[in-house]
Amino acid sequence: MNVCQHFCDQLSDYLDGETRDDECRLIEEHLKECPPCEEIFRSLQKTVVICGKGVSDEIPDSVRQRLRAFLREHCGKD
Repeated sequence: MNVCQHFCDQLSDYLDGETRDDECRLIEEHLKECPPCEEIFRSLQKTVVICGKGVSDEIPDSVRQRLRAFLREHCGKD
């Protein structure tokens, strides 16, 4: 598995604050070195903020799964 794919697999948990400290450091280091992943991260981060303003409930599991599938599909491409 390449580093970007691993990052995509961890991104949602990272944004939710559910990632171990050592994984957080690895993700943050990767973001500094990988502009495409940083762009994906910033976009998802903005999406979370926007959704948080309009919805008071958690993201449904089906939406979360589709988002993760989308990130997996698009993160691994160069």
